[in-house]
Amino acid sequence: MWAVVAAAFVCGAAVSAAAFSIGWKHQAQKGSSAESAFVAATANLHTLRTRLSGVRTQLAAERSDAAALAAAKRAALSTNARLRAKNAAAQQTLAALNVAAGRLGSDLDRLTNELRALTSYVTTTPAGQLDAGYVQAQLAYLAKTVDRFRAAVAALGSS
Repeated sequence: MWAVVAAAFVCGAAVSAAAFSIGWKHQAQKGSSAESAFVAATANLHTLRTRLSGVRTQLAAERSDAAALAAAKRAALSTNARLRAKNAAAQQTLAALNVAAGRLGSDLDRLTNELRALTSYVTTTPAGQLDAGYVQAQLAYLAKTVDRFRAAVAALGSS
């Protein structure tokens, strides 16, 4: 009987050892799978961190570019405003020059008419009937008008 008890004890120990071995192997496989998953997740995390760092660097560069573009836009707007003001001033100057040129044109027309009248008087009047005082007054008037015309042209040229 002791042999049966001993055999039952040995059989129970063998079954327990087998069950323990199977459980241990199963647990080791689970640990191995979990460790492999952990290694893969860690590698993925490192990849994502590297990408995030690159994206942050790119974002910083783009923010810097955006700030530079905003500054360039402000400078361009300021330059545009100054150029518009200069253009308006130039338009006013041009209008004033057009008015002055119109006055000079009419002065030139008057001068031309006076010269024609004097020329007609001198060429159509017989030499003995010419009024020297009239001719002298007309020449003085023409000389004064030419001087004013020259001054106006010089002022217009300096504008």
